[in-house]
Amino acid sequence: MQLQKAHVSIVRSIRQVSLVRDWHRSRAGRELPSIDDFVPDERAGDSADILITEVRQTDGTLSFMCCSAGERVEQLYDARMSARPLDECLDWAMASAARPIWDACVRHQLPIYSIIPLTDSNGCPVTVEQIFLPYTRGGNGVDIMLGALHAWSTEGRFASQGLFRNVAKVPLHWAIIVDPAIERVAQPALDTEHDDIVIDDGCATPSVQ
Repeated sequence: MQLQKAHVSIVRSIRQVSLVRDWHRSRAGRELPSIDDFVPDERAGDSADILITEVRQTDGTLSFMCCSAGERVEQLYDARMSARPLDECLDWAMASAARPIWDACVRHQLPIYSIIPLTDSNGCPVTVEQIFLPYTRGGNGVDIMLGALHAWSTEGRFASQGLFRNVAKVPLHWAIIVDPAIERVAQPALDTEHDDIVIDDGCATPSVQ
């Protein structure tokens, strides 16, 4: 299944846009930027929203080991995450829905932008925006996947603790490839080669947006 590509302007969060642009500049004509070039913007409070995972591949299957997770990331996952497989930090159904998005980041070697509509413990609607960025340690393959999360609500205040946990039904996961080389936002194409990934209850199905 292929994902549609779009310009970085499709990303809503200003900080996530900045991370994508920094990723693109650090790439500097290479296939991938080095993780050694990544420096979080402490003045903007980046570290609290950053997730860093080591990408491993065994017999063609990808796995993601959490190296570090910021305070707000662990609040959403409601888990201590360091040195744990990323999918074990989620309930099985949520992990099954998220895994194709993580895999796409590695497979395409480009940032993946994802939006998930959720509800907090008080019934308040919350939107979680995620950007996943592929990095290398110096080779040609993806060794590190860096994620940045941003949660917000039209209602203003909300409870962030455990937003990814104990959901009654796994929400739709909308995802798209962000290609900084594209000059303008790509228009949706009505063909099977450029469908978005929409994931419901852990199963990926194509949906033309």
